[in-house]
Amino acid sequence: MKIRQNLMIGMIVTSFVAANVATSSSVPNAAGVPVQIIVTAVPASGVRPPDNLEADDLAVTLGNAPARLVHSQRLTGDLADMQLFVLLDDSTRSSSLGVQLPELKAFIGSLPATTEVAIGYMRNGTFGLAQGFTADHAKAANALRLPEAIPGGNGSPYFALSDLVKHWPSKESTNRRAVLMLTDGVDRYYDTSMVDDPYVDASAHDAVIKGVIVYSIYLRDAGFYDRGDRVTLFAQSRLNEVSQETGGNAYFQDFADPVSISPFMKDLRNRLDHQYELTINAFNGHGVRPVKVRSEILGVKIQGPTRVYVQ
Repeated sequence: MKIRQNLMIGMIVTSFVAANVATSSSVPNAAGVPVQIIVTAVPASGVRPPDNLEADDLAVTLGNAPARLVHSQRLTGDLADMQLFVLLDDSTRSSSLGVQLPELKAFIGSLPATTEVAIGYMRNGTFGLAQGFTADHAKAANALRLPEAIPGGNGSPYFALSDLVKHWPSKESTNRRAVLMLTDGVDRYYDTSMVDDPYVDASAHDAVIKGVIVYSIYLRDAGFYDRGDRVTLFAQSRLNEVSQETGGNAYFQDFADPVSISPFMKDLRNRLDHQYELTINAFNGHGVRPVKVRSEILGVKIQGPTRVYVQ
């Protein structure tokens, strides 16, 4: 009788354990998956940017639910390592870029020694490497040249961006990867009269998965294809869309070439100096998910990606 009782108890315990194993294996991310997000602290005009933001200063929403912020660290000093790829459109007018090259070179020279810079050119929807990643900023700046200025020579900056993030020319680990695109933003592979562009969505998706922040500066193409205000508006909107999804920023001055990119470079340099790596715990879901980070400090806005990849 006692043997039968022991057998029954053993069967019940075994069934209970098996049920628990089945239940926990059916819940995605039951233990939580750590996810890193790079965000930028952007203070309001006249407000001094904080020296550091703690976890309690920020609130994160992942999907439709609050997410637990495990850690926040400012990317400065020994943590300021970054790889920045300067990607220029080879179909840009020489006159558009020629007057801006000194400012672009000055910006590259101003970057900290912890930043590696690479230079490449868009052509036929791909990227060509002119200078691999190097901490020698003078060497990187010297690789800059005037574009070939062939109208339509680059069919789509978004194809070129996808190609770059998928074939990032470095295997070294780094806290940040970023792209600075100088292009007209016109996608010649898709209808320019349509607001939604699947190739734009795909490039942003690829950048989010690879953890690459995208910045852009609008410069006109060598041809006449992008001279209409409507085409230019759509192109700038698409550049802005990619930057917003990845946590970057798009720069343009009305519908024309900027007189000088110096203010843009100054703003970008300031943004890079006030970035943070956040670690959150993600539950119940994998893949690309909506994310939002907000500041609890008055006068400080957090600019971060609108989507994040959960492995």
